[in-house]
This record gives sequence, C-alpha cells and structure tokens, in this order.
Amino acid sequence: MFFKDVWQVAAFAKEVRHELLARTFVGENVVMYRDSSGKVAALSDLCPHRFVPLSLGKLVDDVVQCGYHGLCFDPTGQCVKVPGQTRIPSAARVRVYPIVERHDFIWIWLGDPTLADASKIPNLFWMTDPGWAVSDGYHHIQAHYQLLHDNLLDLSHETFVHSHTIGNAAVADSPLSVEVTDDNVVRAHRDMLNCEPPPYYTATTGFKTRIDRWHTTIFTPPNFFVIENGTMPAGSDKAEARAKGMTRERRVLNLITPETEMSSHYFWAVARSDDIENAELTEYIRTQVRKTFDEDKVILEAQHRCLNGKQFGSNFPITLRADAGAVQGRRAMERFRKAMNANGGDSEAPRPLRDA
Repeated sequence: MFFKDVWQVAAFAKEVRHELLARTFVGENVVMYRDSSGKVAALSDLCPHRFVPLSLGKLVDDVVQCGYHGLCFDPTGQCVKVPGQTRIPSAARVRVYPIVERHDFIWIWLGDPTLADASKIPNLFWMTDPGWAVSDGYHHIQAHYQLLHDNLLDLSHETFVHSHTIGNAAVADSPLSVEVTDDNVVRAHRDMLNCEPPPYYTATTGFKTRIDRWHTTIFTPPNFFVIENGTMPAGSDKAEARAKGMTRERRVLNLITPETEMSSHYFWAVARSDDIENAELTEYIRTQVRKTFDEDKVILEAQHRCLNGKQFGSNFPITLRADAGAVQGRRAMERFRKAMNANGGDSEAPRPLRDA
C-alpha cells in the first residue's frame, strides 16, 4: 500500500542545500535543491529528452542542467535552454512536486497537487520549540515500511534487541494497553513500574536508583509515530513529580517515508524538555539512539529477507498479547486505504499531532 495523496518527509531541512540531492519516494525518483533565495524545489529526476536522471547533471545558478545533452530546467520544471537551438520544444518540461519546509523537515506531496493542503502537515513543534532540545538522525532501511510500523507499535522487543541501551526485562514483562481513537489513531501504552533503569536511562536522566517509566506510541496513518516517553523516581506521583521537575520527559519522533517496496527512509528525532542547553547530552543521545536504531536495522532487514514480500496483511500467523499495537496498526492502515479508495484517491491526511 503506497499512498501519494499525503504529506511525507523528504529530508531534514538542513540536508537540502544549493546542490542536487536525489532520493526515491514511493517508487518515484525526485531531485531536490535550494535556489539562491533559499526556496526548495523538487523535480522529477528524469530528463524528458533521453531519460537520463537529472541528478547526474549539475546545478547552474538556479537551474538544473542535464548531464547528457545540457538541457536546463528551472524550479518550475520548465526547460529554459537547449544548447545549439533557440526553440524549446513544448514537451520539454518535468514534473514539479509541492514542497513545504516546516518543523525542520522538508515535506513533499507526490499525488494530485491540487489536493496538497499544507494545513494537514502533522504538528511536530518539538523540533523548533525553544523549550525543547533535539537529537536527530536518519536510517536507510532495506525493508518494507510495514515492518517498521510493527516494530514501533510493539516495544517489547527493547528487552531483547536493545539490552545494552534502552531495554531491560521490565519492558517485555509489563502489560500493554492499546486504544484506537475515532479518528483512526492508534495509542499503545506501557507503564514499567519500580524497575532498574537501563544503561541509556541512567546516562541521560541522572536516575541511578529504581524508576517508574512509561511510553506511549501514537501512530497516525500512514507513516507518523510519536513516542511519549517519561521517567521519574519509583513510587512518585506523576503530577507532583512534574511540578517539582523530577520527571524526564521525551518525545521520540519516527517519520517513515517508503522508498520502494523493498526499502524505507526512516527520519527520527528525540526531543527533551530537560537540561536543554547541554550540547554534550544532545550529542550523546544522538549517538546512543543511532546505535539503538542500528540494532533495529539488522533485525528489520533480516526479517524482510525472510518474509520475501509475504505477510503484509492485517494479521499475523501467531499473535501474542504484545502484538496488540501492531495488529491495530495494520488494521488502521487498512481502514486508511479503504477511506482513500472510497474518496477516489482523495486522502484524509493525518491530523496534526499535539502534545499530551
């Protein structure tokens, strides 16, 4: 299930500069760049003359010059120069995709451009809010995006995959509750009470004695996840602990854009509201989270190879209690697909995500 009539993340804003950046999204090859004014352009990465990727050419001022025969295309997709002749063929133009730069991300719309409503871009204000510090990163995963969904909606795997960073036995042993809201958002929640802090938590929260820990994965179809993550001394009242500044609360943003049926772009960020001026802590979190997602990458890519494209429906051959979030996530995707089909392709794009 590929969706095009939705906003999807194409890049971090800092990745797109005054040079050509080629990426594939839902099977479509795109080339992006900033013009001299700083505005981002996104064009189909294919010269209509002899079908060579424009990204093999170069940026000349604010136009893309094809590396094969030198045709030049401006940010609107129009050919503005053909070497050796003054007449420009009417068919010499390339598709341009709607682009919005918001929350330190570049968002792209790959479907019908008349439906590209920027108000439907998810509200990821943590990325730029001065009250939060952000550690971000990117992984290219050689796996179907649905497997990343399953991974994020079943965090019991932390116990076994991430025992050296964020996981311990308390994660898998704690009960999971799952809620599906009226607007097709899945919330998978765990409380891990009176447990030992995993190594990452000890290093990044300062808690060295037993803790109460919680996380809620909030999935908004088709590809947006926010994990509300919190820690406080074991036995504390959450409201009192918050009032006294004794909690450590994070938002883990996971934005997945399918590349092909075999691969996915995984943009992630961890936003924290404590000790936000500590640059050393920001970098430590980035390094440790990258290491954690490296471990996920190994599992997901091996899983994809073993599945060989199978089992991407709404059911699993064996279902455990811990699968409740992933099962509901797949069902939410199926409802999303049916809603889009019923509307003739017109998407009900994700509603803005808001802080709890």
